[in-house]
Amino acid sequence: MTANDLLISKVPEIDQSVSIQEIRDQIAGRALDMLDQVRATMLEPYPRKHPPTFTATNIASFCGIDKNRMKYLTTKLGLPTGTQTGTGRAKIFTLEETITWIKATSGRTQRQEGVPGRVIAFANFKGGVAKTSTSVSVAQRLTLLGRKVLLVDSDPQGSATQLCGYAPDAEISDADTLLPLIYGDETTLHYAVRETYWKNLDLIPSCNALQDAEFSIPAQLLENSRFEFWNIIRDGLEPLLQEYDAVVIDTPPALSYLTTNVLMAANGIVMPLPPEALDFASSTQFWQMFGEIGSKFPAANEKRYDFVSIFMTKVRPFDAAKGVQGWIRKAYGERVFPLHVPDSKVQAAALGALATVYDQKRLDVDADADTRMSGEQYERLKAPLDALAEYIDDQLVNAWSKEIENEQTA
Repeated sequence: MTANDLLISKVPEIDQSVSIQEIRDQIAGRALDMLDQVRATMLEPYPRKHPPTFTATNIASFCGIDKNRMKYLTTKLGLPTGTQTGTGRAKIFTLEETITWIKATSGRTQRQEGVPGRVIAFANFKGGVAKTSTSVSVAQRLTLLGRKVLLVDSDPQGSATQLCGYAPDAEISDADTLLPLIYGDETTLHYAVRETYWKNLDLIPSCNALQDAEFSIPAQLLENSRFEFWNIIRDGLEPLLQEYDAVVIDTPPALSYLTTNVLMAANGIVMPLPPEALDFASSTQFWQMFGEIGSKFPAANEKRYDFVSIFMTKVRPFDAAKGVQGWIRKAYGERVFPLHVPDSKVQAAALGALATVYDQKRLDVDADADTRMSGEQYERLKAPLDALAEYIDDQLVNAWSKEIENEQTA
């Protein structure tokens, strides 16, 4: 016996076994307590998240006008003048004031009464692909294009709900989520809509209880073989489409009953996709499986999407990543969005603080120099999201125009 053997033999054995009840009461309880502490210092849900403020330069950029034109319109149209923050300092505008300016000066086509909004799904098999941060960021940016947006969190993890300033499980119950619709207790989703800290961005939240949908839906199908389980969310959303220009849905990282429902309700699909070999391989499986499943539903041949877009995220400046980018472009062709979001320590730190790129002008979220962001770095992160939101907005306008044409020729 060696000296090491003697030392090891003296180490008392620790019982590592654990029961399900202990997982619930000890491990989960301790973790939830810690999460509450993190939220208290980072998210500050009590009080809630606060929307960003903007300068006159920001507003002029959003509206495509110069400051002289802005002064003229302030008087002519009675638009908000902002608030002086101190002697000699520039005025600041609230998010609501900024959106008022955008709507008053926007040259973008507006949705006509009676024309429904469109549903955009953000989906991927895998987690960790920036799906939630992309969907929430795009929803925020669409409001800065003058749109009214509903964000639906269909992921039981509730990450989109957290980014909107609510604490899943602590503040959100199963009655606040998609579950009453899925159970058949509600016929529309009006009951679940709530305002957020961000003007013109409403939310249908999620919490861990939403996972029960994956058990409830097949149980209902066993009781009624004619149950159109794939249309639950579509039917629940339909009455709301008269109230919103766009409905953005964040999906679970799986091709589940919930994700299938969302994809069948959607008019457009965005797949956030990091250029990594495993992520690329997973994406091909996603499309193959959805194609096989979706094609079996009644009227599948009549289902058409306004667009399907592959949006590369977390892109690193390495040769291997560039090689996978080539695979993605060859595989998906013109469906690959031309801009991508670079991988960034600052963005990761911002998400750690439960914020998006639009929540602050610069994401100085940490004293560490590695997680401070220059104006140039901020624009590199924001520009592709701006462009994606503008692309989606163009698709909204095209769809509304087609809707009107179809009504006129009917």
